[in-house]
Amino acid sequence: MIPSLPKLIALAGVLWAVWTGFRMLEKHRKQSGDGTDEEGQKRAQGKSHKALDLEECSVCSAWVAGEACDRDLCPYRS
Repeated sequence: MIPSLPKLIALAGVLWAVWTGFRMLEKHRKQSGDGTDEEGQKRAQGKSHKALDLEECSVCSAWVAGEACDRDLCPYRS
């Protein structure tokens, strides 16, 4: 199947329409302020992404972050 000129023009038109639609959608999102503005960036910076050191519980073999569980013999109870 050989692509003809009308098919290539139609394909270019569809690609242009989709690209224009995405540009309009991004512009609308920036104007409505749903997290892409400066306030959303400040909120995202305030969140901490710290790693947790997990340890295997000697009683129940579950991986915990140093927190006590509901078991009676939990070694993390104080």
